Amino acid sequence: MKRALIISGVVAAAIGVTAVAVQAKSFGKGFGPRGPMPMEFSQLDINGDGQMTKEEMQAFGEQRFAEADTDGDGFLSMEEMKAHMVKEIEARFDKHGDKMLERKDANGDGKLSLEEMRPNEKRQDKMFARMDADSDGVITQEEFDAARSKMAERRQGKKDKSKAPVEN
Repeated sequence: MKRALIISGVVAAAIGVTAVAVQAKSFGKGFGPRGPMPMEFSQLDINGDGQMTKEEMQAFGEQRFAEADTDGDGFLSMEEMKAHMVKEIEARFDKHGDKMLERKDANGDGKLSLEEMRPNEKRQDKMFARMDADSDGVITQEEFDAARSKMAERRQGKKDKSKAPVEN
């Protein structure tokens, strides 16, 4: 029992820290592949004093763990984790889906057609050309992997620059 309690505490703390890291990474970004639903500062500032403490971060993580642990056994099964993530994604879509519809619904009928969902053609062409390293009109697995690596390097470079000290 003691071991289970310790493991649960460690998992709860990890979820809390991860939640804050995800929030920081995806702050200001819309619904998409960048991660799960970002929480609001007010959710992390549990006592509402305008400041967030480590204890509040830990409490938030414990709260999220308890919400996901639907059977209350102190552990998260694969089914519980999946159900919790689906619930968060649905809530985020409910919050932001209407904005996407407004932005993309060119004819104002309240529905999105394939044409309205298509990405910007110039942007798509630019992305394809960037991936098609030998300009032969097709992207091979090697070109795809190279483009993915390049993108990861660019993202890492942006992260590194954001961590660099600001010079006065």
